[in-house]
Amino acid sequence: MIALTEAPADAPEVLFLGEAPHNSYVEGALSTAFRLTKLHSGQPLAGSEPERRLGEHALVVLTDYPARNLHAAHRATIAAAVERGGCGLLMIGGRASFGGPRGSYYGSLIAELLPVEIGVEDDRVNSPLGTVLVARRQSHPAIVSIRDQEPCVVVGYNGVRQREGGTVLVDGHRLYVDAELRPRLEKTTTPVLTVWQRGAGRVGALAPDVMPHWAGGIVDWGEKRVKLPTGNEVVHLYPAFLVDLCRWLISTS
Repeated sequence: MIALTEAPADAPEVLFLGEAPHNSYVEGALSTAFRLTKLHSGQPLAGSEPERRLGEHALVVLTDYPARNLHAAHRATIAAAVERGGCGLLMIGGRASFGGPRGSYYGSLIAELLPVEIGVEDDRVNSPLGTVLVARRQSHPAIVSIRDQEPCVVVGYNGVRQREGGTVLVDGHRLYVDAELRPRLEKTTTPVLTVWQRGAGRVGALAPDVMPHWAGGIVDWGEKRVKLPTGNEVVHLYPAFLVDLCRWLISTS
């Protein structure tokens, strides 16, 4: 097994908002390439040290971070950092992401930045037999590590919809089995990964929660086992995919 190390001191800074206080797979993956400043899902941004530097990071990641934790002024600062400052923004699915019941972003300024539409109701979709993630064929830096690789599955996602102007890079194909035990794959109406340019910055929407329990097989995606700095054991395409995506969101060239 390969033990991955934390990013060097000159790596880009990422504001990581969400997930549990400890043992986050996403945090571990991103810490291999970026310097993270983290507030977990139960910590509001108001009164925190990261609030003082809001808008100065290269990328903001929202993953299971309730919308109520961000005041109107915070949302406006993030929007300005993206649209005028070239900051990247990524939302990852979960109960407190998109239209999830623990912190819906419907109708918010953050929702306006995203390349997907969020519904009014709880938008969680469980797929216990699996939803297969298939990277599109076009060459794109955000999916360079997973393009032409064997797909993986997740077992749930937020049911968002592509917005006009958004670019879908990864599709979902849900597995169904009928009464005769005949399997079929059906393309979902939810794009798994959608990106676009928003002013000077780039924004991504990753519909599945890539933490257990919804993570399914994505944490075991690939062939080479690696150990993240957080101690989590995964397979190499999991961190490679997340790092590629975030590197592209940060880049403005």
